[in-house]
Amino acid sequence: MDLFSHLNWYYEDVLGDDGEPIKSIPTGKLLLITDTLESDGSFLIHYFLQSIFKNNQNQSKINSGSNGPTISTSTCILLGLNQSLYNYFNVGRKLGYNLTMENGKSSFSFINGLSNPYQWIKEQRIEQLEELGLEDEPPLDSISQGFAPFPIKSLIDNVSTATLLQQQSQKEADKKTQKQEELKSILHRIYQEFIEYHQQSLKKFGPTQTKCYFIIDNLNILTSYYSSQDSFILIMNFLQYLNSYVKEHSNTCTLISLFHSDCDEDSKYYNLLQYESDLTINIHGLKSGYSKDIDGQIEFLQKDINDSFHRANPIHYQVLDNNIRFFSLGSRI
Repeated sequence: MDLFSHLNWYYEDVLGDDGEPIKSIPTGKLLLITDTLESDGSFLIHYFLQSIFKNNQNQSKINSGSNGPTISTSTCILLGLNQSLYNYFNVGRKLGYNLTMENGKSSFSFINGLSNPYQWIKEQRIEQLEELGLEDEPPLDSISQGFAPFPIKSLIDNVSTATLLQQQSQKEADKKTQKQEELKSILHRIYQEFIEYHQQSLKKFGPTQTKCYFIIDNLNILTSYYSSQDSFILIMNFLQYLNSYVKEHSNTCTLISLFHSDCDEDSKYYNLLQYESDLTINIHGLKSGYSKDIDGQIEFLQKDINDSFHRANPIHYQVLDNNIRFFSLGSRI
């Protein structure tokens, strides 16, 4: 079994070369992946990326050789707040897809959220440059620029040191307002990047032949720094706006986000995120303790068309070096 068969995520009336149904992440949904500090859920981000790009391989075969039902081109824009592009790239190679090739086919785009998106990183860098007697950031060599096998986007453009010094000199009482405005700017930039990428995908592949996935890895990076009540409200509003856009384009896009559910400062917002989501995939360790063959358990909380919630049967999983295995409860005992 796998996650798709357990949730019945398939194209209707479309079979692959092996006679099996073609897997498909549903569109028009907000999918929330939650995990704990002891059970990292980022493997599902890579698992979904693998499925998205494998679908494109099936798409080219099926659509070119059949007059029957067709499948859509899958595209993905990933906001990397937790891991570097280098990590996503290496894991992808192990799982059988190449992000550089997918980017070349316009089916993948990456937003780098790790390149100085936060004020405290800027402030530290300002102090370093002042000690060196520099006013502007010196140009980087090819190694310092980081891993970039294809053009990537950044949340915040480079700002001169003089501008940052001016910001830093403002009164202490204004810092909360500065953080709020910075967060608003970041969230607006993310929203615009997602929407523009979706529109570009529709234009390139056609409105009836496109499935676009917005992936955020992960929300806690934003909430951990901007940890005030107002900031959480801004982040929830951002998700609601983006989810509304997904619902308006329910045939062509879906939002997937990872969230650590056991962080103390985030716990009171966990229920709000679950309520907003169409499906919560909750990953945690085994209640019975360590097992050599099983890494943990996955539970599912689904919202139906009446906005009522029900739980699907949980499953076990095992993360291998180049594969992820799923099991029914009790099947590995």
